[in-house]
Amino acid sequence: MKIATKNRKPYDENDNAIQALVDLECNVHQLDAEMPVQVQLSGDGKRIQIIHNGVVLNGEVKRPLMHQLGGRAWGQDQDFNLIGKTWLEKFTNNSVALEQELAAVFKNHEISIRYKTDNQSQNAIYGMVTSHFVDVNQLEFRAKFMEHARQSTALIPESRGIEIGAFGEVIEFFQFDNAGFQTQYEYGLVYARNNGYEAYKVSWGRWIIICTNGLKRWEENRSAWKHTKNVDLSAFIAQTVEEGIGNQRFLEERITASRETQLSHEKTQELMGRLSLAQASKTRVIDRLAVESQAVGCNEWALSQSLTWLGTHEKAISHRNQQQLIGLGTDVLEHSLDEVLEEESKLFFDGSYGLVLPKGFQRNQMLSQ
Repeated sequence: MKIATKNRKPYDENDNAIQALVDLECNVHQLDAEMPVQVQLSGDGKRIQIIHNGVVLNGEVKRPLMHQLGGRAWGQDQDFNLIGKTWLEKFTNNSVALEQELAAVFKNHEISIRYKTDNQSQNAIYGMVTSHFVDVNQLEFRAKFMEHARQSTALIPESRGIEIGAFGEVIEFFQFDNAGFQTQYEYGLVYARNNGYEAYKVSWGRWIIICTNGLKRWEENRSAWKHTKNVDLSAFIAQTVEEGIGNQRFLEERITASRETQLSHEKTQELMGRLSLAQASKTRVIDRLAVESQAVGCNEWALSQSLTWLGTHEKAISHRNQQQLIGLGTDVLEHSLDEVLEEESKLFFDGSYGLVLPKGFQRNQMLSQ
């Protein structure tokens, strides 16, 4: 049993996204930043231009570029959330000073910029690498992976299709045979682009078997293989498989704990008040919670199931909100409702928040009116 994935295509040896990625990267150029560069940000901060010796490179101010430049400017050991926050504050306070800081990154670090050129001779930034970067042909990686995967007992090296992830990453799924749990998993191998930012890793597809409710994908970054060393595929597969089994066991424990945790009416009301959803969607959450509570009791498992059920099965809810509901339901299951409500709400670069608004958001909005 598995959830049908409408965006997933069967692996075709002659026509697949992995081959397309290899072909695309054959046409990627590289510019070694050996001279001073000029950095210009657009008025809204969403676009960036890097100019080197007359060559203009255009990019979007999104996580990869912010992480690659901001990490080198303010400390590569920093979490991206802190880098993103710092970037936003600096842009808001003095965008020119930020541009100068970013330009200095190229002076202080050995960086090569990879870029694509379109039919209008416009150059789009593809990534940034150093001399330590090791290029990997994704098709060659797949062939070696399949060979080593045959030695695994839980991982079945037969493709269950390829899809493109939320950030454009190519993910190929394989069957993960580890029965005996209330959850089922798929092993999603992420083929990293040669852009200096991505790593080969596993994006686990997960769902609850009894109702085919989807769960938020899970990644264990300790096993990510970065492009700076040779990879031991046998060790990579063994470790990622063991991590998947460990996460299954963890979820089993969390299902039991959530069944035993009575749902607080006060906390539930707070959650509903902070959900950034249309009233019709909130009503669907409340109605579904009543159904689940009738079946399994008024506990946090019922809340988690309500959210993931709506995110998986309710077609009247937008795709974006569906994914957010699956994520929220997974967070309630993996942590608790208390932790979800106490967690600091994420602020995105455009000034918007995620599905759960900050504490006191509605009250503050009313007081400011």
